[in-house]
Amino acid sequence: MIVAGVDVGNSTTEIAFARLSEGSAPAFLLLLRTATTGAKGSLAAAAGVRDLLGRGAGRLGEPATRILLADLRPVRTGLVRVGREVEVDLGPVAVAVPGSATPAGVGVGAGRLRRLEALTGPPDDDTIVVVVDEDFELAAAGLRDAIARGWPLVGVIARGDDAVLIANRIDRALPIVDEVAGAALLPVDARAAIEVAPAGHRVTHLADPLRLAVLLELDADGGRAARNAARAVSGGRCAIVVRQPSAPAAPAVLAHPVAPIAVLDRFAVPLPLPRDDGALRARLVERRQEGVATLTAGADEDLAGALGALVVCDEPTAALAGAATTPGAGAAPFVLDIGGGTIDLHRAGGFVTLAGAGDLVTWLCAGVLDCPQSLAERAKRGRSIRLETPFVVHHEDGSRTFRSTPAPRGTVGRLCIDETVGPVPLDATLAPEIWGELRRRAKRDVVVANTLRAIERAGGVPRGELVLLVGGCAEDTEVVAEISAGLADLDIAVARGDVLGEHGPRGAVAVGLVLTFAGTLRP
Repeated sequence: MIVAGVDVGNSTTEIAFARLSEGSAPAFLLLLRTATTGAKGSLAAAAGVRDLLGRGAGRLGEPATRILLADLRPVRTGLVRVGREVEVDLGPVAVAVPGSATPAGVGVGAGRLRRLEALTGPPDDDTIVVVVDEDFELAAAGLRDAIARGWPLVGVIARGDDAVLIANRIDRALPIVDEVAGAALLPVDARAAIEVAPAGHRVTHLADPLRLAVLLELDADGGRAARNAARAVSGGRCAIVVRQPSAPAAPAVLAHPVAPIAVLDRFAVPLPLPRDDGALRARLVERRQEGVATLTAGADEDLAGALGALVVCDEPTAALAGAATTPGAGAAPFVLDIGGGTIDLHRAGGFVTLAGAGDLVTWLCAGVLDCPQSLAERAKRGRSIRLETPFVVHHEDGSRTFRSTPAPRGTVGRLCIDETVGPVPLDATLAPEIWGELRRRAKRDVVVANTLRAIERAGGVPRGELVLLVGGCAEDTEVVAEISAGLADLDIAVARGDVLGEHGPRGAVAVGLVLTFAGTLRP
């Protein structure tokens, strides 16, 4: 029969197809890979698995009769502003943190919070900050009507991603902040201050504690408490601060509520900072962003049930079995599986799983470059160049070479990823030397730091021992070099796995699932 060992990772899904015959070792036939669809362990991930199973059946001429899966532990990874994660004493005010990078309008306003549907009858004397939850067409129509009837509107807060659409449909320039997930929790009739800065600028009024206190009509004691709220919103292009109707019993952050989850490990790291570029260092510090990876106890949904799969073992156990197929490795006593979400250190008798790996490095790179995650994924793996002229190439080591053909349009004068298909331009105005330094620092801050953390949790690794690296991150030569350097003081040898002698460090878990299952069939 043909079996399929399925490794659903946080970034990549891999399937190893093998034929099992009685009395023989598994005959591996095919190893396929695709991007994971949906969150790891979710029902949405089944789509990617089914696609690979179908492709495998087409190439092999018959489907897999048994699907093998590991016990999955998902990781949530992303970038957050420090103000969203750290609770501080905000006194009589609360901060509603918008998720939008595209607010509309420019300016600052303060007034009473009112729902759009409440703007009926004669207008109030006090200024109004409107909260809308309607479709942008209905919201714009309601705002136009309220303005025509004389309502003194000074700002708009929208739950949806509609700021620009609303602004284009009203005839008054108002600061409009959208994607405020906690808009429904904002207290009606409470006084609120709203600010949108011009593109490329940061809020100034709400980031000044005295100015914020005046806007919210706070007394002297409240003004002192507003300093933390001002600090929490500084660095953003838009912000909202609300005066509580009465002092809260606990700090209130009215945005992005998170349901309780069973957290097994959490790892946070700030954006990497350059040594020799003071202006860039200041800009990155002002962003107050950090990458966060959180390992949870298990998937919320039954992926195994949806696929009709058999859960064979945990992921580290499978990785150890798959890594052992590396020529010359034998029964490697220590295997480090560096995936997208976790770093797993497996040794005989136990394993350590920690949050924070390749995905977290990608998020840090995206934060530094201010680019989409998909582009940051490419930027973290390849060296960079800058095209100084159509023919002169500036490299990360400071050297310069000459192209035989002119550089593609749109690449000259820009930092680019040096890919085999040609230079891929980035919007960041960094020298290649600076970006190379930050890219490697991100890998040290995440992968090397977590490797050392895993070794400590495991009780150490004997001096002179071999650690075998598997997983997608182990394909990155820079990651391997950084780990080797980071473990040099421990006198630990680092080698890259080559699963089945032909797949490099990829596929260890998928292959290991087949081997572990085959072992259960032997008498």
